[in-house]
Amino acid sequence: MKDNLQTLYLLLARIIREISFGFIAIALPFYWHDSGISSLDIGILYTIVLLASALASLTLGRHIDSIGRKKLLMLSTLLWSFATPFLLVTHSIIAITLIATLATVSPTGKEIGLYLGIEQAALSKLVSGHDRTRTYARFNFVGYTSTAVGAFLAAAVGLSGATSLSSVHSTNIIFTVIVVCYTLAGILQFILYSLLGPGIEVAPPSKDTRKDAPLASLSKSTSSAHTPTRDVRKVVMTFTALFTLDAFSAGLIVQGLLVYWFRIRFHFDLTQLGALFFGTNLLSAISSLVASRLANKFGLLNTMVFTHLPSNILLILVPLMPNAYLAVLVLLLRHMLSQMDVPTRQAYTMAMVDTEDRAYLSSWTNGARSLGTGASPIIAGALINSGPLLSLPFFLAGGIKVVYDVVLYRIFKKVPLKYFDTK
Repeated sequence: MKDNLQTLYLLLARIIREISFGFIAIALPFYWHDSGISSLDIGILYTIVLLASALASLTLGRHIDSIGRKKLLMLSTLLWSFATPFLLVTHSIIAITLIATLATVSPTGKEIGLYLGIEQAALSKLVSGHDRTRTYARFNFVGYTSTAVGAFLAAAVGLSGATSLSSVHSTNIIFTVIVVCYTLAGILQFILYSLLGPGIEVAPPSKDTRKDAPLASLSKSTSSAHTPTRDVRKVVMTFTALFTLDAFSAGLIVQGLLVYWFRIRFHFDLTQLGALFFGTNLLSAISSLVASRLANKFGLLNTMVFTHLPSNILLILVPLMPNAYLAVLVLLLRHMLSQMDVPTRQAYTMAMVDTEDRAYLSSWTNGARSLGTGASPIIAGALINSGPLLSLPFFLAGGIKVVYDVVLYRIFKKVPLKYFDTK
């Protein structure tokens, strides 16, 4: 019962965070545009935020469990709550960049920072086996659904302000609402994390741990300060390299760039774009739930790869469609498949190492994804602006993702899951 309660606290915290990310990713650029901040400055800001998030995850990866999972979650939300109000008192792009980094402002509406990596490790401690896959599936389902809700709320706030007040006055009120809501979200998460118990932490190894013990492989340690073994580091670095490649390709087609592409190619208005991406997020949420059932039948690795591959082919087909209806249909079909690898990937990676190494692994792999994603939007933006190469990001992203799937499968298809049925 206690484990179920702690899982609920983590789930509620993610709901709040994802609604906030979905909200802020639309609302803040709206205000910054009306305040005269250039798109180049905003692009640089977002790149710095993503790279800083990746650096924090990669730097703290090995030390999460020595510092404490609960402590780091509470510290992150404390910085979020403290830094966000300062957005009201500055228009300096340098100051805004620093504030956005400390306040974990998501450029894409998706996860950044230490939160997801720590929560994945905590959940792997609370649940095991197929229950772990189902839990990750539910976790991702509420994440995508909450992001869609956040986007809807941002549109509602903007619409109500624009229709009832003068332009300048409404913009200022909208921005104040954004900052207040985002600050409150940080406070609510802080409260939820403070309720977590020791069940999410990794207990230090006993002093009489023997070097020749049966499980003295990936998680062997004879001191209270756990140090990942060479085999663990090899696994982590392999996943990090692969996930960086996948994230780099994903950065070529981030939501903001897809919005721009659909506006140029098919002249979509804001209502059409909102409906499209609300639909993609909901389909992603549903696919996360279906993934756990497929994984039970076909295995985690097979579900990861053989749902991701066709989704990448569909991605390549999107710009080849002759009209908007078919392009939207293919994109929606893609989102029915493309996110099935997320909960299965999380469960799979957690099962590759013992509990003492999971925070290290998840922080590194999630940091790598932020690093990879942050490196490619500027490339895609330049290609889209070029005119003749407008659709090249789709082909590059889909092609790189196919390579990622094939390499991942070839490396791990014969590697056993060492800790799938244990906590």
